Amino acid sequence: MKIIQTTYKDRPALCVHGARLTATFLPEDGGKLVSLCGDGRELLQQREGAAYRRLFPDSDYVQAECSGFDDMFPTIDPYTPQDGPFRGVTYPDHGEVCRHPVECETAGGSLRFTFHSKRFPVRFTKTVTEEESGGIAIDYDIANDGNDAFPCLWAAHCMLNAFPDAKIVTPFAPDAPIRTMFGKQLSHERTLPQQPDGESYKFFYTDPMPDGWCGYRYADGKTLMLRFSKETVKYLGVWINNGSFEDMYNIALEPCTAPYDRPDAAEQSGCACEIAANSSLRFRLTLDMEQKEGTSND
Repeated sequence: MKIIQTTYKDRPALCVHGARLTATFLPEDGGKLVSLCGDGRELLQQREGAAYRRLFPDSDYVQAECSGFDDMFPTIDPYTPQDGPFRGVTYPDHGEVCRHPVECETAGGSLRFTFHSKRFPVRFTKTVTEEESGGIAIDYDIANDGNDAFPCLWAAHCMLNAFPDAKIVTPFAPDAPIRTMFGKQLSHERTLPQQPDGESYKFFYTDPMPDGWCGYRYADGKTLMLRFSKETVKYLGVWINNGSFEDMYNIALEPCTAPYDRPDAAEQSGCACEIAANSSLRFRLTLDMEQKEGTSND
């Protein structure tokens, strides 16, 4: 794996060249995975314009760059606990990690990003390496250094470019139960219209993941696969934007440690995630371009 210093628009960047994928990260912008190229395609949603729309601690997430793949931690939707050890401390919109610069270290063919929370006793570390199979692996280590359990969630905010005749693929059956978060009730549609229709919707599968993967299969059969441990990354959200948001045309795969966009909403549904005191949450996410012949939900 080759790591090269570069720029993305007007921001400092680090480019990781693997066997099948090239990934570009922004160390001064949350360690964001801003570009992912493979098989001649830019796989992640890109914003137009030469200047990167920076996200700051108190700025509006959706008015910033809002593209690519941000790590959502410790929440997606903002909320302020009303009781418990973190009462009165607001979990910021789309999380805290994506709003700050992170420490960066390259050693032994790996790239490591570390963020020390400004609000909570938490350290967030992700380490990027290349798997022997050729995929790009991201190992997460989220440490709670405090003396109280920390309610939270991690979610991949993986905004993918939508392509004609491409399909979302998951291990869920076509009639698997879902919970709609917003938008119209197109609960199990796997394809996107050929042109944007001005609609946008998001849903979560209410059951835990039957297996630890999801993906986006292109018309030629190549599939961007996301693989992870279903014991830790237990749930999957899907957001489909057919032009209603910023005139963009994208889908987002959001594997997560807890569903429904807020730790308290997950807890109310019996799906809570928390990091025990003086403990860590660890898991691996692997990105790869694979040839996938078919799945049970086609």
